[in-house]
Amino acid sequence: MKLTFVRFFLLLIVIQIKALPIFAQFFDAPTRILDSANLKIGYTLTWKEDTNNLDRIRNENMILLVGKNISLFMGENFYNMTYFGRKAEREGRLQQFIEADEMEKYRTRFSYRIYKNFPESNYTFNDKVIPDYLEYTEDFSVFKWELSDQTETIGNYNAQRANCFYGGRNWVAWYTTEIPVNDGPYKFYGLPGLIIKMYDTNKHYVFEMTEIERYKNWVSIEYEDRGWIQTSRADFLKAQKNFKLDIINRAKDAGANAVSQQRVYRNMLKKNNPIEF
Repeated sequence: MKLTFVRFFLLLIVIQIKALPIFAQFFDAPTRILDSANLKIGYTLTWKEDTNNLDRIRNENMILLVGKNISLFMGENFYNMTYFGRKAEREGRLQQFIEADEMEKYRTRFSYRIYKNFPESNYTFNDKVIPDYLEYTEDFSVFKWELSDQTETIGNYNAQRANCFYGGRNWVAWYTTEIPVNDGPYKFYGLPGLIIKMYDTNKHYVFEMTEIERYKNWVSIEYEDRGWIQTSRADFLKAQKNFKLDIINRAKDAGANAVSQQRVYRNMLKKNNPIEF
């Protein structure tokens, strides 16, 4: 069996579903509404995941839902996969949804959610590092912004430059006061306007705003209750590293043969340039 990296993770998902108690919920987890949003900002994330092959560039669409007090940043495909997966689960079609080609439409590298100003003056980051659901918070004060007088026109907006160091990278942000939203892509927050373009100085990770849409109806910003294990940012990154180091055993547990185990391992080695260190 040719086991690609994406199909390997889908296989892990299917195994988890089969192991769930009969009344357990997969996509349709208990949720609570934190806020409501009528503003969606779309970004394209372009990144280079392999420092040994910087010509290989990947991209994925991300979304920022801006609520009255709280915002949510996550992958657009993951957002849609969760929505349609929940619908399929409620209709008793979960197994078919996971195993069908329909799932391929929502292929994503990012399964995290970032809630900003939740709790107040903090962001909350949660994600699954198989088999655990992990969550941590940080105060916005971790972003030590340095404002610059440098300006530039980006798209239809007048933008101003700001810099900060975070997660082992030096970041450049271009924000506009023409959109009075103190928010931006990923975890970044707190500038006097919306960040419309952001990149680290090596340009290994580049976020660019692609759209801004005002909904006619308010959309709920939901928080999934997954029984999150509270941790720290450092311990979360350590858990991710340990998962990568143990990838062959994970592939073996998923039923992959020796050839596929090595393929998954080689693919994991290429993912050596995370957004944070």
